[in-house]
Amino acid sequence: MLLLHLLLLLLLLLPISSVNSRRTPPRYKIDLDEHPSQRWNQVITDHLEYLPGVVEETKKYVPKALQPFVWWVASKVERFFPPDTRLELEGIATRSGLPLGEIVGLNILYDIAAFDRRHIFGLGCTSIVAQNSKGEIFHGRNLDYDMTGLLKNITVFVDFVRNGSVVYSGVTFALYNGVLTGQRPGAYSVSLNARYSGAYIDNILMELFTKFKRPVSFFIRDVLENQKTYEEAVNSLSNTHLFSPSYIIVAGTKKNEGVVISRNRWSAANIYPLNMESNQWFLVETNYDNWAKQGDNRRITAIRKLKSIGKERLDEKKMEEVLSTVPVTNNLTVFSTVISPKNPSVFADSTWIWD
Repeated sequence: MLLLHLLLLLLLLLPISSVNSRRTPPRYKIDLDEHPSQRWNQVITDHLEYLPGVVEETKKYVPKALQPFVWWVASKVERFFPPDTRLELEGIATRSGLPLGEIVGLNILYDIAAFDRRHIFGLGCTSIVAQNSKGEIFHGRNLDYDMTGLLKNITVFVDFVRNGSVVYSGVTFALYNGVLTGQRPGAYSVSLNARYSGAYIDNILMELFTKFKRPVSFFIRDVLENQKTYEEAVNSLSNTHLFSPSYIIVAGTKKNEGVVISRNRWSAANIYPLNMESNQWFLVETNYDNWAKQGDNRRITAIRKLKSIGKERLDEKKMEEVLSTVPVTNNLTVFSTVISPKNPSVFADSTWIWD
């Protein structure tokens, strides 16, 4: 009888443990001094078994009637990308054995899908930037997406190096050479949340206007690589024309260096900064304009949790607690991370995949 009770207790505990389990993503070095077509070879080789399923799933996020046009365009537009980006994509296609058009389509999926279609998606990402009473800045981020199980299998932490030194780092996916979550060590960090605004045709028109040169994940990676300071990054992320609307969250290293940039396709619709003088010591962004009614409870839950912690106690572990609170984390959460650009090692140490 005792054994039976123990077995029943174990069965009750197993679901709880599996929901709360977490693991560290594999870490890779992308050598920017290496030929672009070879840079992602190891990442692709290590994830070959998962890649065809991911590509097939992405096709569901494009309206079926438009798929033939979209994939045809995707096979042609890579010629407009910067040379390094184009060669990386070609190298990924070669190593994976998948068609180049499908690889390009996956990399510009956000730009294709970021229109007013909340009725199709579930929840989305959460980004937080907060400054504690010591002046330390922490950037918390949950990436949520419908392809949760598939994306967990291909999530990777990448250091982009030149001359042996890390220029910037990011959490991204095998097959995906853009960056949606990244850090330039000692300077700033960036995360992107989806903003659903406008019609599908708006994205197509903007893609034609920009000549397909600026998918948002490629753009964020370019900013991390070339903009050396927080101020330069915020200026570029606020004012450059993009395919698609978005929320771009940036954290720096100095007092009040934190901002939520609500992006239209042309420029910033709103810039919402930290302001310690007004006791605005944290900012929380999900997938709704911060000045408008929220469509779910993630933002208010995170705000309540931050207030209960207080700026005096905030550190990377407390930020992890906020990110781990339901519904801030939910069934669509792929990975979570905490970044503190002034202390770059926090990024890799505090990034985990939810299992």
